[in-house]
Amino acid sequence: MPESEGSCEVCKKPARQFCSSCRGVFYCSRECQKQDWKNHKGRCKPYVVQNHPVYGRHMVATRDIRVGEIIMRDVPLVVGPKQRSPPLCLGCHRPPDGSYTCPSCHYPLCGPGCRGSVRHKSECSVLSKAKSKLSVDRFDAPHPAYECITPLRCLLLRDANTAEPRRWEALTQLQDHREAVRASEMNGIIQRNTIDFLRGFMQYDGASEEEIFRVCGVLLVNSFEVRHNGSKVRALYPQASMLAHDCVPNTKHAFDSDLTMILRATVVIRKGTPITATYTNTFWNTMQRRRHLKLSKYFLCTCQRCSDPSELGTHLGTLLCVECGGHVLPTSPLDLDSPWLCVKCNHSILAKTVYWGDNILHKELKALDQTQAKPFEDFLEHYKKALHPGHRFFVEAKYALVKIYGNSPEHRYRDMSQEEMEHKVKYCRELLSLAEVLAPGQSLLRGTLLLELQAALVALARLLLSNDAITQDGSKDYMTEAVKHLQEASEILKHEPEMESGGLDKKLKTLSEELDV
Repeated sequence: MPESEGSCEVCKKPARQFCSSCRGVFYCSRECQKQDWKNHKGRCKPYVVQNHPVYGRHMVATRDIRVGEIIMRDVPLVVGPKQRSPPLCLGCHRPPDGSYTCPSCHYPLCGPGCRGSVRHKSECSVLSKAKSKLSVDRFDAPHPAYECITPLRCLLLRDANTAEPRRWEALTQLQDHREAVRASEMNGIIQRNTIDFLRGFMQYDGASEEEIFRVCGVLLVNSFEVRHNGSKVRALYPQASMLAHDCVPNTKHAFDSDLTMILRATVVIRKGTPITATYTNTFWNTMQRRRHLKLSKYFLCTCQRCSDPSELGTHLGTLLCVECGGHVLPTSPLDLDSPWLCVKCNHSILAKTVYWGDNILHKELKALDQTQAKPFEDFLEHYKKALHPGHRFFVEAKYALVKIYGNSPEHRYRDMSQEEMEHKVKYCRELLSLAEVLAPGQSLLRGTLLLELQAALVALARLLLSNDAITQDGSKDYMTEAVKHLQEASEILKHEPEMESGGLDKKLKTLSEELDV
């Protein structure tokens, strides 16, 4: 909160009113506030960027932020192919079919219109200087010629006119972790596929090797993967790059049609609290999350969840002891090489053995048919004596079943048994309990699970009613609960791009009419 009195931003008179959004400026009257809005709106934010010995530069709330409130809208500095990208149109990012290539640079495009696009125009003059004609034979596999595109688009920002220099300046403020990147396997990949390709094959002399390397580091550390016109691309956001990571984040983000990122609070964020996002999968255990962050973002997370051997009581990494059936947990979760120990009999397991086992089960789970329920149910049964019921692989299997039951062509609700419907309801409830701890509030995970749970409750109620297993009044209990879950799911998911067509509202109206509520 600001002090109770300050100086009016416009006329400098003593003032007690302040901007209700950022609470950072005072006004003596409504008229002065309206007069200043054109200047103030660009810097009216409910956060400031601070330096922290662990987080580095990160966002901190300057006031209490409400659940669901938009914290910021962030326009990307650069959008382009991922580091390992299959061929895509450099004009619109749609997957090309190879029928048209740019006459100058010979990269596949959708057509003449994309050749003249703003996105491709400036880079084409560089790409067209290649020593030989680019050849693309396959459109379904990564092509090394695309690894240089997004770094090149970053470098070209400083050579542009109008607003581009401001974007270049914003890019230069982002961390690159260059020493960590140089010490990793990415050093050789960047050198071969980007630096040597640009400076050698493309004969690009607009930046030094060190400048190209730094831009690659900025992209590795800060870029977000987004979907654009049917392709997976990466985008660099100047404000979102200041978000601190936490394995239990307090925000979620979505992208609109022009790839503007919209960041919303999933829970109440108190003044002085860091505003956080997660760069990993919520269902991954600590071992997997920290290894991923080390390899992809070049830091090791030390958040409360990572520091707790039981992961806040969720046991996503906990094994069952082969000797006594007790819980086997890491002795020091922040040390990736620390041994694992049974809390009952002290039986010990090497960290590398646990990691090896994790990789084996990960591959097994990924190989299962994602349209069939039985392989996942068999997986749960097969490993129930080796893995804690809350283990990540059980969680992932149950989440897969939630998506299969009622949604897969082989498992439509009309064809499902009562047992299968009851399994779906059970798994939804279990995963919602997990989400309350790891992705609380208006998280996308909770919204998705609530939507699936309401559908399963409706289907189960109708089946039980048709079999005379419950009365009409009994079915109303199921439907009333379903409406409650659908209402909350609708509130959470209404801003998701795929939900904006109003499908949730129609479903809610139909259910409400059935119940006469």
